[in-house]
Amino acid sequence: MSSASVGRIAWLSDLVRLEVLLWNRVDTRLRAEHDLPLAFFWPLFVVGRSREARLRVGELSDALGLTVGGTSKIVDRIVRAGLLRREPDPTDRRASVVVITEHGQQRLDAATATYAAEMASVLDNALSPADQQDMHRMVRHLLAATERDDAPAESPSPRAHIDWDTR
Repeated sequence: MSSASVGRIAWLSDLVRLEVLLWNRVDTRLRAEHDLPLAFFWPLFVVGRSREARLRVGELSDALGLTVGGTSKIVDRIVRAGLLRREPDPTDRRASVVVITEHGQQRLDAATATYAAEMASVLDNALSPADQQDMHRMVRHLLAATERDDAPAESPSPRAHIDWDTR
């Protein structure tokens, strides 16, 4: 095995370990301060950041990178917690859209500040603002390339538009 292969395996292993460590830190803090698991935060955040603050489950599934079935199950749990609701889709009466409740938006707003503070406590101690921007740019570039490579040629899956830079 070449040293380049070993390096790439080590790189991915380190990246996965970093993701797990960050997930656990943020999840622990969100649960402690907001009684909100990170698994609930992400769908709330994605729905709240979508163009119309409402998404079909399939669009949410695409944005989260989960199966439609898995997304539907987590949505059902969040609906039972009173943070999301399902409404009829105005363009397709057979479908529904997921919308954040007022209570869900309040919890999301508070949790977003906590999430950002926890990430700042990690990132700001390790990377300069310029390094953080470079790292984010590189990760987004890799994500885009990987999503493009994984998309079926005959019917690319549309991604729910998430406006990360405003609001």
